[in-house]
Amino acid sequence: MAYRDQFTIRQGKITLYRRTSEGGKYQSDNWYCALKIPNKKTIRRSLKTFDRDTAERLAEDLWYTLDQRSSRGLSLGTKRFELVAKLYLKDLEDKGNLKPSKVITDILSPDFLKPVKRKRTDSQHYKKGLLVSKYLIPYFKEKNIQEITDQDVIGYTYWRKNYWINGDGSQFPEIEYIRDGRKVRRPKSQLELKEPSWNTINKDLTVLRQIFEFARLSNILEGREVPTIKNLSKPHNSKERKPSISGDQVKLLIEVLLRRYESQKNPKHKRSHKLLIHYIIWMCSTGMRVSEAKNLRLSDCKMIRKGEHDYLKVFVKAKGKSRELIAQSIASKTLSQIYGLHHKNCIINNWRFSSDMYMFSDQYGKRIGSFASSLNRALKEANLLYDAHGVKRSGGAFRKYYITTALLAGKINYFELAKQTGTSISVIEKYYADIDITERPQTFIFEHALAEVYERKPRE
Repeated sequence: MAYRDQFTIRQGKITLYRRTSEGGKYQSDNWYCALKIPNKKTIRRSLKTFDRDTAERLAEDLWYTLDQRSSRGLSLGTKRFELVAKLYLKDLEDKGNLKPSKVITDILSPDFLKPVKRKRTDSQHYKKGLLVSKYLIPYFKEKNIQEITDQDVIGYTYWRKNYWINGDGSQFPEIEYIRDGRKVRRPKSQLELKEPSWNTINKDLTVLRQIFEFARLSNILEGREVPTIKNLSKPHNSKERKPSISGDQVKLLIEVLLRRYESQKNPKHKRSHKLLIHYIIWMCSTGMRVSEAKNLRLSDCKMIRKGEHDYLKVFVKAKGKSRELIAQSIASKTLSQIYGLHHKNCIINNWRFSSDMYMFSDQYGKRIGSFASSLNRALKEANLLYDAHGVKRSGGAFRKYYITTALLAGKINYFELAKQTGTSISVIEKYYADIDITERPQTFIFEHALAEVYERKPRE
């Protein structure tokens, strides 16, 4: 292609020129540059100026910047965050993780997601599309992804906290969006009238982290160019406490569920009640977190032999960490019951049993996301939904029961218990060690120097 007004500077490393109308290219009075960086392909950029002196200065600055980036092993290409974010969503769609929807198509661009009529949409990935288009793109839109720094990420968290209060979201009296090709309006929800929680902002940061990882894997930027994206810590409330439950209360809860199980006529409901009973016993005999139990597979549980005794070893993982624990002996019986329950369910509902399946799965072999609803009903029926301090109980109460009972047994020290439960000694002391010292008065009776002072007879 022929160029006009072409000349070179910096010993031929920089060529400046203007485009002609030949070869299908439009004629432009703007200056362009072709930059030669050692061991790199020639880079061409528009300088977006008609002035020659300005073009020379911009080309010099650009060459110097790219040469420095090249010497540090950084990428030389530039892409705006908006483009990379849309490519990330398109990648999710291509891999089958994001089902195309009319809503996302209208919010973003028909060039990236083609509208497809579907009755159902994967809600988790659908929300990612809304999150990217509603928050991340508007904030980072004008920036190249290589230019986003740690400070920009911190700035986003503050911008996001104020979005609905005095930011962009506060300017809209109603929420307007596209549904089935037409505009729909609705009033703001209660969540859109206040500052988002720390957990909500962390979900934003998780998607932002995934976008940068996509850019890294796509060779859009180098690993060292990815900013540090740290989740917000959960704010600690001095009045916060873990709801407790005693051994007698656990027995009462099991009895209530057993009565409901025996009176239930629907086979499906009977199986659900039975699995909930197994869940409670398992949680009380392992001290696992609710999230750990959710991710637990049957194959994660193995019997080991130590001396003359057999023990149930459980491999658990959650919060990005993993550990092994030793369960109470009753847990092995619970495990056997759950195996039997799943074997029956797979025969009745015609699905294939596997030891790699999730331990807490429903009658169709699908992982149970949460026992919260059924557990709330059972606790309410047993008049145990709230503890003595008015704190609502949940599945986490069984973890506190396990830790407190272990400490009362007096055979486990804090360090061993912290390793067993995957937490720290300070957390056990602060949230879990809810111990009534009068339950073991003998613990505080020990020998000391004055033990026999009243046994001695005074001298005459």
